[in-house]
Amino acid sequence: MLRRSLDAHPAQIHISFDRTTGYLALDHLVVTRVRRNQGTGTAIMQALAAAADEHGVPMALTPAADFGGSVPRLRTFYRRFGFISNRGRGKDYATSHAMIRRPN
Repeated sequence: MLRRSLDAHPAQIHISFDRTTGYLALDHLVVTRVRRNQGTGTAIMQALAAAADEHGVPMALTPAADFGGSVPRLRTFYRRFGFISNRGRGKDYATSHAMIRRPN
Protein backbone atom coordinates (compact mmCIF):
# COMPACT_ATOMS: atom_id res chain seq x y z
CA MET A 1 0.00 0.00 0.00
CA LEU A 2 2.84 2.41 0.83
CA ARG A 3 4.54 1.63 -2.49
CA ARG A 4 1.31 2.45 -4.37
CA SER A 5 1.01 5.78 -2.52
CA LEU A 6 4.61 6.69 -3.30
CA ASP A 7 4.37 5.64 -6.94
CA ALA A 8 1.40 7.98 -7.42
CA HIS A 9 3.64 11.00 -6.66
CA PRO A 10 6.74 11.27 -8.84
CA ALA A 11 9.79 12.19 -6.80
CA GLN A 12 13.20 10.82 -5.97
CA ILE A 13 12.93 8.99 -2.66
CA HIS A 14 15.45 6.95 -0.71
CA ILE A 15 14.39 5.42 2.59
CA SER A 16 16.46 3.14 4.79
CA PHE A 17 15.71 1.20 7.95
CA ASP A 18 18.44 0.99 10.58
CA ARG A 19 17.93 -2.29 12.42
CA THR A 20 20.31 -1.19 15.17
CA THR A 21 18.42 1.97 16.12
CA GLY A 22 14.97 1.02 14.82
CA TYR A 23 14.67 4.27 12.87
CA LEU A 24 13.19 4.63 9.41
CA ALA A 25 15.48 7.23 7.85
CA LEU A 26 14.38 9.46 5.02
CA ASP A 27 17.76 9.83 3.37
CA HIS A 28 16.66 11.52 0.18
CA LEU A 29 13.42 13.14 -0.97
CA VAL A 30 13.56 15.39 -4.00
CA VAL A 31 10.48 16.83 -5.66
CA THR A 32 11.37 18.42 -9.00
CA ARG A 33 10.94 22.17 -9.31
CA VAL A 34 8.09 21.62 -11.76
CA ARG A 35 6.13 19.65 -9.14
CA ARG A 36 6.91 21.82 -6.10
CA ASN A 37 4.04 23.54 -4.31
CA GLN A 38 1.52 21.10 -5.76
CA GLY A 39 1.15 18.82 -2.72
CA THR A 40 3.57 16.12 -3.87
CA GLY A 41 5.87 16.34 -0.84
CA THR A 42 2.90 16.56 1.51
CA ALA A 43 1.28 13.45 0.02
CA ILE A 44 4.56 11.52 0.25
CA MET A 45 5.17 12.56 3.87
CA GLN A 46 1.58 11.70 4.83
CA ALA A 47 2.00 8.20 3.36
CA LEU A 48 5.38 7.67 5.06
CA ALA A 49 4.16 8.96 8.43
CA ALA A 50 1.02 6.80 8.26
CA ALA A 51 3.09 3.70 7.45
CA ALA A 52 5.56 4.46 10.25
CA ASP A 53 2.69 4.98 12.71
CA GLU A 54 1.00 1.77 11.60
CA HIS A 55 4.15 -0.19 12.37
CA GLY A 56 5.21 1.82 15.43
CA VAL A 57 8.48 2.91 13.84
CA PRO A 58 10.20 6.22 14.59
CA MET A 59 11.49 8.30 11.69
CA ALA A 60 14.62 10.42 11.28
CA LEU A 61 15.87 12.89 8.67
CA THR A 62 18.20 15.82 8.13
CA PRO A 63 16.91 18.69 5.97
CA ALA A 64 19.45 19.84 3.37
CA ALA A 65 19.58 22.51 0.67
CA ASP A 66 21.40 20.19 -1.77
CA PHE A 67 18.62 20.30 -4.36
CA GLY A 68 17.51 23.90 -4.12
CA GLY A 69 15.37 23.72 -1.00
CA SER A 70 15.62 26.10 1.93
CA VAL A 71 16.62 24.38 5.18
CA PRO A 72 14.43 26.66 7.37
CA ARG A 73 11.43 26.03 5.06
CA LEU A 74 12.13 22.30 5.08
CA ARG A 75 12.28 22.24 8.90
CA THR A 76 8.91 24.01 9.02
CA PHE A 77 7.53 21.55 6.46
CA TYR A 78 8.69 18.48 8.43
CA ARG A 79 7.37 19.89 11.73
CA ARG A 80 3.88 19.70 10.17
CA PHE A 81 4.28 15.90 10.24
CA GLY A 82 5.42 15.71 13.85
CA PHE A 83 9.19 15.95 13.43
CA ILE A 84 11.12 17.70 16.19
CA SER A 85 14.74 18.82 16.45
CA ASN A 86 17.02 16.07 17.69
CA ARG A 87 19.06 18.12 20.12
CA GLY A 88 19.08 19.42 23.66
CA ARG A 89 17.50 17.60 26.57
CA GLY A 90 15.41 15.31 24.36
CA LYS A 91 18.25 14.32 21.99
CA ASP A 92 18.21 10.69 20.88
CA TYR A 93 21.85 9.69 20.52
CA ALA A 94 20.85 6.54 18.63
CA THR A 95 20.66 8.61 15.43
CA SER A 96 22.78 11.43 14.07
CA HIS A 97 19.90 12.92 12.06
CA ALA A 98 18.83 16.49 12.87
CA MET A 99 15.10 15.74 13.19
CA ILE A 100 13.16 12.79 14.58
CA ARG A 101 9.53 11.74 14.71
CA ARG A 102 8.08 9.31 17.21
CA PRO A 103 5.15 7.16 16.05
CA ASN A 104 1.66 8.30 17.05
